[in-house]
Amino acid sequence: MSRHRYPLCPVSGKVRYGERKDVRLVLRGAERDRARARLNEVACSRREIRSYRCAECHGWHLTSQPDRPIQLVPVINLTAPLPRTTTRPIRRTARALTAGAAA
Repeated sequence: MSRHRYPLCPVSGKVRYGERKDVRLVLRGAERDRARARLNEVACSRREIRSYRCAECHGWHLTSQPDRPIQLVPVINLTAPLPRTTTRPIRRTARALTAGAAA
């Protein structure tokens, strides 16, 4: 029998929280424990700083890893070129807007 209130993820082995509100409560408790440890000048083992949605079990897990910065990738032009008659008014409007912004 599991000693956890919540079941474990079969893939990662981490505690699986069913809803986001559950992980928010746990994260708030971890922050409270860390603050109490700082006040008492003792070490705290609570390292959880954020939550994420598991793609395998569709639950929520906690992690001590910070968010990864979003990396932008170049956009590949997958659209077909517009006919010349359509692009002329668009280019004219773009030129007018850039000329107005420069003034």
